[in-house]
Amino acid sequence: MDIEEIVTRCKLGEKEAFRELLQTVEKKALATAYYLSGNKGIAEDILQETYMKCFLEINKLKDPKAFKVWFFKILVRTGWEMSKKQSVLVPLEITSENEELFCDKNQGRENAIDSYEIKYVMQNAVNNLSENLKTVVILYYYNDMSIEEISKVTGCFKATVKSRLFYARAALKKQLGSYFEEENEMRIVK
Repeated sequence: MDIEEIVTRCKLGEKEAFRELLQTVEKKALATAYYLSGNKGIAEDILQETYMKCFLEINKLKDPKAFKVWFFKILVRTGWEMSKKQSVLVPLEITSENEELFCDKNQGRENAIDSYEIKYVMQNAVNNLSENLKTVVILYYYNDMSIEEISKVTGCFKATVKSRLFYARAALKKQLGSYFEEENEMRIVK
């Protein structure tokens, strides 16, 4: 069943359809909430609040094809609101499905983040980014969103998203210094 049909059923008030709709984004939504908050309890609260907002505002969604972008826009805004007062850390147990932020030069794009130490160093570097840079990194690398989708989620121009990704990569490279390039033959993927 396609997303448009599920959204239409949701707008008609079918509760089962809403559950189906949330299942399409559930894994990435929880991971994103963890990345934004750094706390399992807060992440679950973010998710619940986002689900409620979506349920109450589903009729405002004009284009059912845009559900994913609409949902993550609500999630990111809710996440930043709820975690502002909390420590903003990316938890170590959450990893991207493709883990493309850092790749081994010798292994191409294969999963190179396999040690706890490398994950710890990388995630600390991501945590040190500003809110705007951290958001685009999380959406781009951990949620596999396109520049256009991130633009819609954040409400920024595509050029702004590209610029933030550029500055995030530069900041990460500066923070990590030669750690990845020399010690582990790693590089930041563009």
